[in-house]
Amino acid sequence: MLELTILTVFIGYVVYLRYYADQRSKAEIEADRLREGITLYETDQYAKALTYFNDVINTRPTSAVAYLYRARIYRALGDPQAALVELNRGKSYDDTIAELHLQSGQIHYEAQEYPTAFQDFDKAIFHAHGDTAEPYRWRGLTRQQLHQDMEADQDLAKATQIDQRLREQIPLQPPGKQAFFDRRLLLNAVLTALSGLILLYIIKKSQVIHGPYLWAAASAVGLGFLEPRKGWVLALIQALLLVLGYYVLVGPDLLSTRREVEVFSLYGSIGLTFAGSLIGSVLRKAYST
Repeated sequence: MLELTILTVFIGYVVYLRYYADQRSKAEIEADRLREGITLYETDQYAKALTYFNDVINTRPTSAVAYLYRARIYRALGDPQAALVELNRGKSYDDTIAELHLQSGQIHYEAQEYPTAFQDFDKAIFHAHGDTAEPYRWRGLTRQQLHQDMEADQDLAKATQIDQRLREQIPLQPPGKQAFFDRRLLLNAVLTALSGLILLYIIKKSQVIHGPYLWAAASAVGLGFLEPRKGWVLALIQALLLVLGYYVLVGPDLLSTRREVEVFSLYGSIGLTFAGSLIGSVLRKAYST
């Protein structure tokens, strides 16, 4: 049974790192893979960029991000209808990318197809979780054309509010050079250490596994909620503290039956630490949106 518990913990850890340490959307991950082509587009090398994304679509025909950038290229080359075809293809593979709806809404707006444009901007706001100013700004402009003056003012004000909030969030360091172990993570690491010591105490004192498992799950959810992106670091700190504290500081119980309960409590708590922190991160993400 101990071997099964250890194997379960290891598998959980692998799944944890795969799905929790990187919480970017599929579109964000895909955009990173296509960085070369995106750079070509951003530097106005449209012919090379178009060739790049043509090759991507030939090999990965379901890449919605590739269709998005091919649409942007067609728009830059003055062919909005071809761009619209690409955007609709992208939506057919991933309808959750806000930029697909924003781009198609802009094309419909420029064609004075305001009701259709409004629907696109509405979807862009929904899929961007209301965190981006541009969809609000364009929906506000569209509402002006639809003579929805009060709602238009609200959308434009919302866009201004988001822009203001983003300007106030100026990073202390240049992008890409921000410290991983910032003050917040260090403070949460102290809380994690305290939680780990309490859990170690419960493991030593509890006569059954239920008490340690309950505390491990509850505290781990808190870790994930505190650090939705770096919670895996806190989980590792607690796991290491448990192992080192148990085998180096307090030591296993001399009675074999009691030692067996402690070991099950220890490794089960480690597994629940990773699983619980994943759940906490998901809850934090849902709460934020």
